[in-house]
Amino acid sequence: MIKIAYDITVLGQGYINAKAKTGVYRVVDSLLKQLLDRKDIEIDLVAYNSLNNIWDSVSTELFISNEAARIRKQYQSCHQSKLNLLNLYKVAVKSQKQFIKLSSQYLPVIYKPALALQIPFKLLGKFDIDFHFNSQANIYHSLFYALPSKDEINRISRILTIYDLIPVLDSKSFTTSICQKYDKMLQSIDTNQDWITCISQHTKNDFCNHTGMNPERVFVTPLAADTHFFPVENLDIIDNTLKKYQINNAPYLLSLCTLEPRKNLSFLIRCFTKIILDNPRIDLNLVLVGVSGWKNNDILKTAQENPILKNRIIFTGYIPDEDLSAIYSGATAFIYPSLYEGFGLPPLEAMQCGTPVITSNTSSFPEVVGDAGIMINPTDEDALCQAILTIIQDSQLRKTLSEKGRERAQQFSWAKCAEETVKVYQIAANCR
Repeated sequence: MIKIAYDITVLGQGYINAKAKTGVYRVVDSLLKQLLDRKDIEIDLVAYNSLNNIWDSVSTELFISNEAARIRKQYQSCHQSKLNLLNLYKVAVKSQKQFIKLSSQYLPVIYKPALALQIPFKLLGKFDIDFHFNSQANIYHSLFYALPSKDEINRISRILTIYDLIPVLDSKSFTTSICQKYDKMLQSIDTNQDWITCISQHTKNDFCNHTGMNPERVFVTPLAADTHFFPVENLDIIDNTLKKYQINNAPYLLSLCTLEPRKNLSFLIRCFTKIILDNPRIDLNLVLVGVSGWKNNDILKTAQENPILKNRIIFTGYIPDEDLSAIYSGATAFIYPSLYEGFGLPPLEAMQCGTPVITSNTSSFPEVVGDAGIMINPTDEDALCQAILTIIQDSQLRKTLSEKGRERAQQFSWAKCAEETVKVYQIAANCR
């Protein structure tokens, strides 16, 4: 039977810092749940990637111990402290988790110092920690980070999941650090021997064009919205959830994403402003859900430019999954004008909740949304304004898009994603 070393470093990071529970976290978590239920493969869980820092390893162990006891026996620890300092590292990681939680609730000013807490321990770990790949797996699957060298993992087959090529195609929208990590990830690939899974055909096309890798070694494994996203019809549940995040009871447009340039939120805010100025009697708010990313000053500046927008644009920050179905379901429409997406999970989640969707017509959106939403050029303000006004004013269109969206979302599932992923495992194992 094929045994997979499945890297869950991302889950450990999300355990320590809720802000790390972004799209990649969803993928690693949702795919893992499906793979663990299968009888045709075995899974070893590891936190062994090219970074090999003690902070991520300990974070992952704490995640396994505290939130994932059912999979504890599958976890293979990959580190050993020469100075017997593991308890010290655990205390430090737990302290950071508490500081981050405190910063999100009361003291935002301590967030960055809390993140910096790991720096001295990472440096100490370079001298103190030995990393050993203890798994007897046939295949190593990295879901995000650069692949470890072949010698480090006993020269077994390697698979890397690629989400998009955005830091390569649009480096100006990212920090230098992110671009460097992405370059390292691409450089870790042996295009002649490794295997790649991409989350959309569009991502596969971009990846093959950029790297020149043989398309026969690159596979598409489409994502899905989790089953806990569903239409919420109980208005009391929706109202209580909105109150929880200080969202008033006016009709609202919704967008959910990390606040960063690529998501094109400044464009959305300008369009929303134009609609409000041209239609002063419209009772409508804009709710933006998501953590702050990088280079987002323009987004905040645009939201503050016009006093008429005061209290009409609501930044909620991170919202946990258990509250998102109500937030999606309460929205008049979900707007996602991103300039580029490798897949685009939020529109699919919104459609599964029965919320009418407006997205860009670029990159992977046609694959995901199809004819179940309104697609616009993400640089055409008039087009987005008209699409929003049409949805607001046409109740029959909202009903039609809601029905089409739910039907479309049913075409995607994590079981299908797992099935396609296992096919790649089998091909990689048979080609050894």
